[in-house]
Amino acid sequence: MSASPPTAPAPSELRTAPEDSERKLSNLLRWLEEGGARFPKLRVVRQDNGERSVLAAADISPGEVVLQVPHSHMLTLELARTSEIGRAVQAGLHPDNEDLYLASFLLQEKHREGSFWTPFLDSLPEAFPHLPLFYGEAERALLQGSLVLTLLEFQAQSLQNDYQQLCAKVPGYERFTLGEFVWARLSVSSRLFGVKKGGLKGPCLVPLADMLNHRRPPDVLWETSEDGRFFEMTAQNAVAAGLEVHDSYGAKSNDLMLLHFGFVTEHNERDEVFLSLGLPEGDALGAMKQSLLALPSPTAFRPFKVPREVANASTQLMLSFLRVARATPEEIMLLANRLIGGAKTIEPIGVPNEARVMEALAAACEARLAGFDCSLEEDERRLREEPLGANARNCLLVRREEKRVLRDYLGFAQTAQALLRLPREEFERQAAATTSPWGWYDGYARQTLLDLVRGAPTA
Repeated sequence: MSASPPTAPAPSELRTAPEDSERKLSNLLRWLEEGGARFPKLRVVRQDNGERSVLAAADISPGEVVLQVPHSHMLTLELARTSEIGRAVQAGLHPDNEDLYLASFLLQEKHREGSFWTPFLDSLPEAFPHLPLFYGEAERALLQGSLVLTLLEFQAQSLQNDYQQLCAKVPGYERFTLGEFVWARLSVSSRLFGVKKGGLKGPCLVPLADMLNHRRPPDVLWETSEDGRFFEMTAQNAVAAGLEVHDSYGAKSNDLMLLHFGFVTEHNERDEVFLSLGLPEGDALGAMKQSLLALPSPTAFRPFKVPREVANASTQLMLSFLRVARATPEEIMLLANRLIGGAKTIEPIGVPNEARVMEALAAACEARLAGFDCSLEEDERRLREEPLGANARNCLLVRREEKRVLRDYLGFAQTAQALLRLPREEFERQAAATTSPWGWYDGYARQTLLDLVRGAPTA
Protein backbone atom coordinates (compact mmCIF):
# COMPACT_ATOMS: atom_id res chain seq x y z
CA MET A 1 0.00 0.00 0.00
CA SER A 2 1.37 3.40 -0.96
CA ALA A 3 1.03 5.91 1.84
CA SER A 4 -0.38 9.35 1.11
CA PRO A 5 0.92 12.28 3.17
CA PRO A 6 -1.56 14.15 5.36
CA THR A 7 -3.18 17.06 3.60
CA ALA A 8 -1.23 20.28 4.10
CA PRO A 9 -3.18 23.12 5.70
CA ALA A 10 -4.07 26.13 3.56
CA PRO A 11 -1.54 28.98 3.75
CA SER A 12 -3.96 31.11 5.78
CA GLU A 13 -4.04 28.40 8.42
CA LEU A 14 -0.27 28.42 8.78
CA ARG A 15 0.05 32.04 9.82
CA THR A 16 -0.38 33.12 13.40
CA ALA A 17 -0.89 36.83 13.92
CA PRO A 18 2.18 38.36 15.58
CA GLU A 19 0.12 39.75 18.45
CA ASP A 20 -1.45 36.34 19.08
CA SER A 21 1.96 34.71 18.97
CA GLU A 22 3.35 37.20 21.47
CA ARG A 23 0.38 36.67 23.79
CA LYS A 24 0.96 32.91 23.77
CA LEU A 25 4.68 33.39 24.38
CA SER A 26 3.99 35.71 27.34
CA ASN A 27 1.58 33.15 28.79
CA LEU A 28 4.22 30.41 28.44
CA LEU A 29 6.98 32.42 30.09
CA ARG A 30 4.70 33.50 32.94
CA TRP A 31 3.54 29.88 33.46
CA LEU A 32 7.16 28.73 33.62
CA GLU A 33 8.28 31.46 36.01
CA GLU A 34 5.33 30.90 38.34
CA GLY A 35 6.27 27.22 38.40
CA GLY A 36 9.85 27.94 39.43
CA ALA A 37 11.68 28.07 36.08
CA ARG A 38 14.68 30.41 35.86
CA PHE A 39 16.10 31.97 32.68
CA PRO A 40 17.14 35.55 33.58
CA LYS A 41 19.65 35.89 30.73
CA LEU A 42 17.50 34.48 27.91
CA ARG A 43 15.18 36.44 25.66
CA VAL A 44 12.86 34.94 23.02
CA VAL A 45 12.40 36.97 19.83
CA ARG A 46 10.33 36.52 16.69
CA GLN A 47 12.34 36.54 13.46
CA ASP A 48 11.18 38.16 10.20
CA ASN A 49 10.18 34.73 8.84
CA GLY A 50 7.91 34.11 11.84
CA GLU A 51 10.26 31.63 13.51
CA ARG A 52 11.51 32.19 17.04
CA SER A 53 15.06 32.32 18.34
CA VAL A 54 16.56 32.67 21.81
CA LEU A 55 19.05 35.46 22.45
CA ALA A 56 21.33 36.29 25.34
CA ALA A 57 19.71 39.18 27.24
CA ALA A 58 23.05 39.75 29.02
CA ASP A 59 26.58 38.40 28.71
CA ILE A 60 26.71 34.67 29.48
CA SER A 61 29.84 33.08 30.94
CA PRO A 62 31.07 29.51 30.43
CA GLY A 63 29.68 27.17 33.09
CA GLU A 64 26.70 29.40 33.82
CA VAL A 65 23.30 27.72 34.12
CA VAL A 66 21.15 29.70 31.69
CA LEU A 67 17.90 27.74 31.98
CA GLN A 68 16.23 25.74 34.73
CA VAL A 69 12.86 24.10 34.14
CA PRO A 70 11.31 22.29 37.11
CA HIS A 71 10.23 18.66 36.88
CA SER A 72 6.63 19.78 37.29
CA HIS A 73 6.80 21.60 33.94
CA MET A 74 8.56 18.85 31.99
CA LEU A 75 6.42 16.46 29.99
CA THR A 76 8.16 13.19 30.80
CA LEU A 77 7.56 9.68 29.51
CA GLU A 78 6.62 8.61 33.04
CA LEU A 79 3.94 11.31 33.22
CA ALA A 80 2.55 10.40 29.79
CA ARG A 81 2.63 6.64 30.42
CA THR A 82 0.86 6.86 33.78
CA SER A 83 -1.80 9.32 32.61
CA GLU A 84 -5.34 8.22 31.78
CA ILE A 85 -4.64 7.96 28.07
CA GLY A 86 -1.19 6.50 28.65
CA ARG A 87 -2.64 3.61 30.64
CA ALA A 88 -5.20 3.01 27.88
CA VAL A 89 -2.48 2.97 25.22
CA GLN A 90 -0.40 0.59 27.32
CA ALA A 91 -3.33 -1.77 27.90
CA GLY A 92 -4.53 -1.78 24.31
CA LEU A 93 -1.37 -1.60 22.21
CA HIS A 94 1.78 -2.14 24.34
CA PRO A 95 3.75 0.02 21.86
CA ASP A 96 7.50 -0.20 21.47
CA ASN A 97 7.59 3.40 20.26
CA GLU A 98 7.64 5.62 23.35
CA ASP A 99 6.72 8.67 21.26
CA LEU A 100 3.16 7.33 21.09
CA TYR A 101 2.67 7.91 24.82
CA LEU A 102 3.92 11.49 24.62
CA ALA A 103 1.91 12.27 21.48
CA SER A 104 -1.24 10.78 22.96
CA PHE A 105 -0.77 12.84 26.12
CA LEU A 106 -0.52 16.02 24.01
CA LEU A 107 -3.80 15.10 22.30
CA GLN A 108 -5.52 14.33 25.61
CA GLU A 109 -4.47 17.65 27.12
CA LYS A 110 -5.29 19.63 23.98
CA HIS A 111 -8.87 18.36 24.26
CA ARG A 112 -9.03 18.88 28.03
CA GLU A 113 -10.63 22.18 29.03
CA GLY A 114 -8.49 24.10 31.51
CA SER A 115 -5.49 21.78 31.13
CA PHE A 116 -2.44 22.63 33.21
CA TRP A 117 -0.41 22.20 29.98
CA THR A 118 -2.36 24.74 27.88
CA PRO A 119 0.41 27.41 27.91
CA PHE A 120 2.88 24.84 26.57
CA LEU A 121 0.42 23.41 24.04
CA ASP A 122 -0.33 26.92 22.74
CA SER A 123 3.39 27.54 22.22
CA LEU A 124 3.74 24.56 19.86
CA PRO A 125 3.55 25.11 16.08
CA GLU A 126 0.05 24.94 14.66
CA ALA A 127 1.37 23.32 11.47
CA PHE A 128 4.63 22.16 9.92
CA PRO A 129 4.82 23.51 6.35
CA HIS A 130 8.63 23.36 6.49
CA LEU A 131 8.65 19.56 6.92
CA PRO A 132 8.84 17.42 3.75
CA LEU A 133 5.73 15.50 4.83
CA PHE A 134 3.71 18.59 3.85
CA TYR A 135 5.59 19.60 0.71
CA GLY A 136 3.64 20.20 -2.47
CA GLU A 137 4.33 18.45 -5.76
CA ALA A 138 6.82 21.07 -6.97
CA GLU A 139 8.92 20.79 -3.82
CA ARG A 140 8.79 16.98 -3.81
CA ALA A 141 9.90 16.98 -7.45
CA LEU A 142 13.13 18.64 -6.32
CA LEU A 143 13.87 15.53 -4.24
CA GLN A 144 13.82 13.17 -7.25
CA GLY A 145 16.55 10.57 -6.71
CA SER A 146 17.08 11.52 -3.05
CA LEU A 147 16.81 9.09 -0.15
CA VAL A 148 14.44 11.59 1.48
CA LEU A 149 11.57 10.42 -0.76
CA THR A 150 12.00 6.84 0.46
CA LEU A 151 12.13 8.04 4.07
CA LEU A 152 9.00 10.12 3.49
CA GLU A 153 7.09 7.13 2.17
CA PHE A 154 8.07 5.17 5.26
CA GLN A 155 7.19 8.07 7.58
CA ALA A 156 3.74 8.58 6.06
CA GLN A 157 2.96 4.85 6.16
CA SER A 158 4.21 4.56 9.73
CA LEU A 159 2.05 7.46 10.92
CA GLN A 160 -1.05 6.01 9.28
CA ASN A 161 -0.38 2.53 10.66
CA ASP A 162 0.16 3.83 14.20
CA TYR A 163 -3.02 5.90 14.06
CA GLN A 164 -5.11 3.01 12.73
CA GLN A 165 -3.79 0.64 15.41
CA LEU A 166 -4.47 3.14 18.19
CA CYS A 167 -8.02 3.68 16.95
CA ALA A 168 -8.55 -0.08 16.76
CA LYS A 169 -6.99 -0.96 20.12
CA VAL A 170 -7.59 2.05 22.39
CA PRO A 171 -11.25 2.83 23.20
CA GLY A 172 -12.22 6.37 22.25
CA TYR A 173 -9.01 7.16 20.36
CA GLU A 174 -10.99 7.88 17.21
CA ARG A 175 -12.07 11.19 18.79
CA PHE A 176 -8.69 12.43 17.58
CA THR A 177 -8.39 12.94 13.83
CA LEU A 178 -5.45 11.67 11.76
CA GLY A 179 -4.41 15.29 11.24
CA GLU A 180 -4.34 15.92 14.99
CA PHE A 181 -2.38 12.72 15.56
CA VAL A 182 0.22 13.69 12.95
CA TRP A 183 0.50 17.13 14.57
CA ALA A 184 1.15 15.53 17.96
CA ARG A 185 3.70 13.03 16.62
CA LEU A 186 5.64 15.72 14.77
CA SER A 187 5.50 18.02 17.81
CA VAL A 188 7.17 15.23 19.80
CA SER A 189 9.73 14.07 17.26
CA SER A 190 10.89 17.60 16.41
CA ARG A 191 11.52 18.72 20.01
CA LEU A 192 12.28 15.59 22.05
CA PHE A 193 15.07 15.61 24.63
CA GLY A 194 16.61 12.27 25.57
CA VAL A 195 17.95 12.66 29.10
CA LYS A 196 20.58 10.04 29.95
CA LYS A 197 22.21 11.35 33.13
CA GLY A 198 21.22 13.08 36.33
CA GLY A 199 18.25 12.41 38.54
CA LEU A 200 15.74 11.92 35.72
CA LYS A 201 16.31 9.70 32.70
CA GLY A 202 14.33 9.11 29.51
CA PRO A 203 12.63 11.08 26.71
CA CYS A 204 10.83 14.29 27.62
CA LEU A 205 9.50 17.57 26.26
CA VAL A 206 10.87 20.73 27.88
CA PRO A 207 9.11 24.08 27.33
CA LEU A 208 11.36 26.98 26.28
CA ALA A 209 14.38 24.68 25.95
CA ASP A 210 12.80 23.48 22.70
CA MET A 211 12.95 27.00 21.23
CA LEU A 212 16.74 27.12 20.91
CA ASN A 213 17.90 26.69 17.34
CA HIS A 214 20.49 24.16 16.19
CA ARG A 215 24.20 24.64 15.70
CA ARG A 216 27.23 22.41 16.08
CA PRO A 217 29.10 22.89 18.29
CA PRO A 218 26.32 24.29 20.52
CA ASP A 219 26.51 27.08 23.08
CA VAL A 220 24.82 25.01 25.78
CA LEU A 221 24.79 21.46 27.10
CA TRP A 222 21.80 20.07 28.97
CA GLU A 223 20.94 17.45 31.56
CA THR A 224 18.75 17.01 34.61
CA SER A 225 20.04 18.01 38.01
CA GLU A 226 21.29 15.17 40.19
CA ASP A 227 18.22 15.39 42.43
CA GLY A 228 15.93 15.21 39.37
CA ARG A 229 14.18 18.47 40.25
CA PHE A 230 15.27 20.48 37.22
CA PHE A 231 16.17 20.27 33.58
CA GLU A 232 19.22 22.50 33.19
CA MET A 233 21.01 24.10 30.26
CA THR A 234 24.59 25.13 31.00
CA ALA A 235 26.74 27.37 28.80
CA GLN A 236 29.86 25.70 27.50
CA ASN A 237 31.23 28.93 26.01
CA ALA A 238 30.70 32.66 26.41
CA VAL A 239 27.78 34.27 24.58
CA ALA A 240 27.70 38.06 24.33
CA ALA A 241 24.50 39.96 25.00
CA GLY A 242 22.32 40.17 21.90
CA LEU A 243 23.73 37.06 20.22
CA GLU A 244 21.70 33.93 19.63
CA VAL A 245 22.09 30.99 22.02
CA HIS A 246 22.22 27.63 20.23
CA ASP A 247 21.56 24.06 21.23
CA SER A 248 22.49 20.98 19.17
CA TYR A 249 19.85 18.64 17.79
CA GLY A 250 22.47 15.92 17.49
CA ALA A 251 25.01 14.69 14.95
CA LYS A 252 22.58 13.78 12.17
CA SER A 253 22.82 13.48 8.42
CA ASN A 254 21.01 16.07 6.32
CA ASP A 255 18.26 13.71 5.17
CA LEU A 256 17.25 13.12 8.80
CA MET A 257 17.61 16.82 9.67
CA LEU A 258 15.25 17.70 6.83
CA LEU A 259 12.79 14.94 7.61
CA HIS A 260 12.45 15.67 11.33
CA PHE A 261 13.34 19.37 11.69
CA GLY A 262 12.73 20.90 8.26
CA PHE A 263 16.21 22.30 7.60
CA VAL A 264 19.66 21.17 6.54
CA THR A 265 23.19 22.41 7.19
CA GLU A 266 25.75 23.02 4.48
CA HIS A 267 28.92 20.91 4.61
CA ASN A 268 27.42 18.62 7.24
CA GLU A 269 30.22 16.45 8.63
CA ARG A 270 27.66 13.75 9.42
CA ASP A 271 26.35 13.41 5.87
CA GLU A 272 26.04 9.84 4.67
CA VAL A 273 25.42 7.93 1.48
CA PHE A 274 22.65 5.37 1.00
CA LEU A 275 23.43 2.32 -1.13
CA SER A 276 21.35 -0.78 -1.79
CA LEU A 277 23.61 -3.78 -2.46
CA GLY A 278 23.00 -7.37 -3.52
CA LEU A 279 24.58 -10.43 -5.07
CA PRO A 280 25.78 -10.52 -8.69
CA GLU A 281 22.95 -11.47 -11.03
CA GLY A 282 22.91 -15.20 -11.77
CA ASP A 283 25.65 -15.95 -9.21
CA ALA A 284 26.20 -19.72 -9.08
CA LEU A 285 27.00 -19.34 -5.37
CA GLY A 286 23.81 -17.35 -4.77
CA ALA A 287 22.15 -19.83 -2.42
CA MET A 288 25.24 -20.19 -0.22
CA LYS A 289 25.86 -16.44 -0.13
CA GLN A 290 22.20 -15.80 0.63
CA SER A 291 22.49 -18.06 3.67
CA LEU A 292 25.79 -16.56 4.85
CA LEU A 293 24.50 -13.00 4.49
CA ALA A 294 21.01 -13.77 5.87
CA LEU A 295 19.27 -12.41 2.79
CA PRO A 296 15.61 -13.35 2.24
CA SER A 297 16.43 -14.42 -1.33
CA PRO A 298 19.42 -14.46 -3.72
CA THR A 299 17.94 -11.45 -5.54
CA ALA A 300 17.28 -9.39 -2.40
CA PHE A 301 19.16 -6.18 -1.66
CA ARG A 302 20.46 -4.89 1.65
CA PRO A 303 20.47 -1.16 2.44
CA PHE A 304 23.56 0.53 3.84
CA LYS A 305 23.91 4.11 5.04
CA VAL A 306 27.54 5.07 5.51
CA PRO A 307 29.53 8.26 6.25
CA ARG A 308 32.81 9.40 4.72
CA GLU A 309 34.76 7.23 7.14
CA VAL A 310 36.18 3.86 6.16
CA ALA A 311 36.74 2.79 9.76
CA ASN A 312 33.11 3.49 10.70
CA ALA A 313 31.22 0.36 11.79
CA SER A 314 28.54 0.87 9.11
CA THR A 315 31.15 1.23 6.38
CA GLN A 316 32.94 -1.89 7.58
CA LEU A 317 29.67 -3.85 7.48
CA MET A 318 29.07 -2.66 3.91
CA LEU A 319 32.56 -3.67 2.76
CA SER A 320 32.23 -7.01 4.56
CA PHE A 321 28.94 -7.67 2.75
CA LEU A 322 30.57 -6.98 -0.61
CA ARG A 323 33.56 -9.21 0.17
CA VAL A 324 31.17 -12.12 0.62
CA ALA A 325 28.85 -11.08 -2.20
CA ARG A 326 31.73 -10.92 -4.70
CA ALA A 327 33.64 -13.97 -3.51
CA THR A 328 34.75 -16.73 -5.89
CA PRO A 329 34.25 -20.45 -5.10
CA GLU A 330 37.82 -20.58 -3.74
CA GLU A 331 37.27 -17.54 -1.53
CA ILE A 332 33.81 -18.38 -0.24
CA MET A 333 34.92 -21.29 1.96
CA LEU A 334 37.46 -19.10 3.75
CA LEU A 335 34.83 -16.41 4.31
CA ALA A 336 32.22 -18.96 5.39
CA ASN A 337 34.57 -20.28 8.09
CA ARG A 338 35.07 -16.74 9.39
CA LEU A 339 31.34 -16.01 9.50
CA ILE A 340 30.47 -19.35 11.08
CA GLY A 341 33.21 -18.64 13.63
CA GLY A 342 31.29 -15.55 14.71
CA ALA A 343 33.07 -12.76 12.83
CA LYS A 344 30.97 -9.59 12.67
CA THR A 345 33.04 -8.08 9.89
CA ILE A 346 35.23 -9.57 7.18
CA GLU A 347 38.73 -8.23 6.69
CA PRO A 348 40.13 -8.00 3.13
CA ILE A 349 41.27 -11.39 1.84
CA GLY A 350 43.27 -10.46 -1.23
CA VAL A 351 43.79 -8.11 -4.14
CA PRO A 352 41.36 -9.82 -6.58
CA ASN A 353 38.49 -9.88 -4.08
CA GLU A 354 39.03 -6.29 -2.93
CA ALA A 355 39.18 -5.15 -6.56
CA ARG A 356 35.79 -6.75 -7.20
CA VAL A 357 34.45 -5.12 -4.03
CA MET A 358 35.52 -1.70 -5.29
CA GLU A 359 34.10 -2.40 -8.75
CA ALA A 360 30.71 -3.23 -7.22
CA LEU A 361 30.85 -0.17 -4.96
CA ALA A 362 31.63 2.10 -7.90
CA ALA A 363 28.74 0.63 -9.91
CA ALA A 364 26.32 1.19 -7.00
CA CYS A 365 27.41 4.83 -6.68
CA GLU A 366 27.01 5.41 -10.42
CA ALA A 367 23.52 3.89 -10.32
CA ARG A 368 22.49 6.20 -7.47
CA LEU A 369 23.88 9.25 -9.24
CA ALA A 370 22.00 8.28 -12.41
CA GLY A 371 18.75 8.36 -10.40
CA PHE A 372 18.92 12.15 -10.05
CA ASP A 373 17.42 14.24 -12.85
CA CYS A 374 20.25 16.76 -12.96
CA SER A 375 23.93 17.07 -12.15
CA LEU A 376 25.72 18.27 -9.04
CA GLU A 377 26.95 21.27 -11.04
CA GLU A 378 23.37 22.22 -11.90
CA ASP A 379 22.39 22.11 -8.22
CA GLU A 380 25.31 24.36 -7.35
CA ARG A 381 24.38 26.82 -10.12
CA ARG A 382 20.78 27.05 -8.95
CA LEU A 383 21.84 27.56 -5.34
CA ARG A 384 24.14 30.39 -6.44
CA GLU A 385 21.93 32.13 -8.95
CA GLU A 386 18.24 31.45 -8.39
CA PRO A 387 15.94 33.07 -5.81
CA LEU A 388 14.66 30.09 -3.84
CA GLY A 389 12.13 29.65 -1.07
CA ALA A 390 13.33 28.02 2.14
CA ASN A 391 11.85 24.60 1.31
CA ALA A 392 13.18 24.59 -2.26
CA ARG A 393 16.63 25.61 -1.06
CA ASN A 394 16.64 22.82 1.52
CA CYS A 395 15.69 20.30 -1.17
CA LEU A 396 18.54 21.42 -3.39
CA LEU A 397 20.99 21.41 -0.49
CA VAL A 398 20.09 17.91 0.66
CA ARG A 399 20.32 16.40 -2.82
CA ARG A 400 23.54 18.31 -3.56
CA GLU A 401 25.14 16.88 -0.43
CA GLU A 402 23.96 13.38 -1.33
CA LYS A 403 25.61 13.74 -4.72
CA ARG A 404 28.81 15.02 -3.14
CA VAL A 405 29.08 12.01 -0.86
CA LEU A 406 28.22 9.65 -3.72
CA ARG A 407 30.93 11.24 -5.85
CA ASP A 408 33.38 10.95 -2.99
CA TYR A 409 32.62 7.23 -2.62
CA LEU A 410 32.82 6.75 -6.38
CA GLY A 411 36.25 8.42 -6.37
CA PHE A 412 37.26 6.26 -3.41
CA ALA A 413 36.28 3.05 -5.22
CA GLN A 414 37.92 4.05 -8.51
CA THR A 415 41.14 5.15 -6.79
CA ALA A 416 41.27 1.89 -4.81
CA GLN A 417 40.94 -0.12 -8.03
CA ALA A 418 43.79 1.88 -9.58
CA LEU A 419 46.02 1.44 -6.52
CA LEU A 420 45.44 -2.32 -6.50
CA ARG A 421 46.74 -2.46 -10.08
CA LEU A 422 49.94 -0.56 -9.28
CA PRO A 423 53.28 -2.32 -9.02
CA ARG A 424 54.27 -2.63 -5.40
CA GLU A 425 57.24 -0.27 -5.80
CA GLU A 426 55.08 2.51 -7.22
CA PHE A 427 52.48 2.09 -4.49
CA GLU A 428 55.23 2.21 -1.86
CA ARG A 429 56.57 5.42 -3.41
CA GLN A 430 53.15 7.13 -3.34
CA ALA A 431 52.50 5.98 0.23
CA ALA A 432 55.84 7.40 1.37
CA ALA A 433 54.93 10.88 0.13
CA THR A 434 54.65 13.52 2.83
CA THR A 435 51.41 14.91 1.45
CA SER A 436 48.70 12.27 1.09
CA PRO A 437 46.65 12.32 -2.12
CA TRP A 438 43.93 10.14 -0.57
CA GLY A 439 42.14 12.41 1.89
CA TRP A 440 39.44 10.79 4.05
CA TYR A 441 40.40 7.23 3.04
CA ASP A 442 44.14 7.72 3.53
CA GLY A 443 44.37 5.08 6.28
CA TYR A 444 42.60 2.48 4.14
CA ALA A 445 44.93 3.20 1.20
CA ARG A 446 48.20 3.33 3.17
CA GLN A 447 47.47 0.32 5.36
CA THR A 448 44.78 -2.00 4.03
CA LEU A 449 45.43 -1.70 0.30
CA LEU A 450 49.21 -1.47 0.57
CA ASP A 451 49.28 -4.54 2.80
CA LEU A 452 47.22 -6.43 0.21
CA VAL A 453 49.59 -5.44 -2.58
CA ARG A 454 52.62 -6.36 -0.48
CA GLY A 455 51.14 -9.77 0.18
CA ALA A 456 50.01 -10.46 -3.39
CA PRO A 457 51.89 -13.22 -5.26
CA THR A 458 54.29 -11.92 -7.89
CA ALA A 459 54.02 -13.05 -11.49
